[in-house]
Amino acid sequence: MIYFNKLVELKSYTAVSEYFGVSQPTISMSVKRLEQEFNVELINRNQAHHQIKVNKYGKILYKHTEIIAEQMAEMKRDMQHNFDQPIRFGLPPIIGNYYFPSLASQLNKSGILTHLDNIEAGSEKLLEQLKNGEIDIALLGSNHPLKNNAIKAKILCENNFKIIVSLNSPLAKLDKIRIADLNNCNFILLSKDFVHTKTLQQLLKMHSVHVNTRYHTQDVELVKRLVSQNVGISFLTSTAITKNDHVVAIPIDDDDLEPFYVSIAYRKSHVLSPQEQELVNILTNSIQTEKKLSE
Repeated sequence: MIYFNKLVELKSYTAVSEYFGVSQPTISMSVKRLEQEFNVELINRNQAHHQIKVNKYGKILYKHTEIIAEQMAEMKRDMQHNFDQPIRFGLPPIIGNYYFPSLASQLNKSGILTHLDNIEAGSEKLLEQLKNGEIDIALLGSNHPLKNNAIKAKILCENNFKIIVSLNSPLAKLDKIRIADLNNCNFILLSKDFVHTKTLQQLLKMHSVHVNTRYHTQDVELVKRLVSQNVGISFLTSTAITKNDHVVAIPIDDDDLEPFYVSIAYRKSHVLSPQEQELVNILTNSIQTEKKLSE
């Protein structure tokens, strides 16, 4: 299967044999065995150009071998994974700023803190890195419960999205606001790999609302500072907003707005080391306990 997968990609028996360090007859016999097993021809050989062309049956099989090749690569990474290596841990800035300071002392006592290799990015980007095996565990934010065949995710808490405005904004007097009320407002937004931006764009599209984006940034603190200076308004989860930000957080009164979910996630195929399992336990217990105390 793996030989066939690479043959489709490289279109050359010579290139595949060199790639795997085996003889060309080995590759040829592997393809013939597949053709015999499925009782179909998989490729049309163009002898004039010494290349192969995949037929419709070969294309079907190739789609399956892509999945197998990806799983094989992931298995290889996991088998070679040294449990003493740093824990590749994805941490979005907003979630990290709110939860990580209180978690640090527990992680330090357990000896895990020094083993963390933190990768910071928006949750959308971290989810892709998790799927691709670039990181092993992540705290992720989402506007819906995470469901993926390759990912195991557990919701730890839920928080509300809010519109933040400066103290001097006319909107600051409102007790609540609807998305429809935001037409033509000036916005300071997080970058596109943040769940916040994706969620807001979905809401604006659903309600046929147009806004003016004045600035994009990955810096949450900069978003709040610009809002406090009345450069624009923004859309943030309540976890990102503190009393020292000099902004007003207005609840959003729309039934179609789901909460901001914080989940712990890792690949189903990844075997957690003892330290990784302890990290998952500490994050789960601490965040769930903190959420209960704040209610």
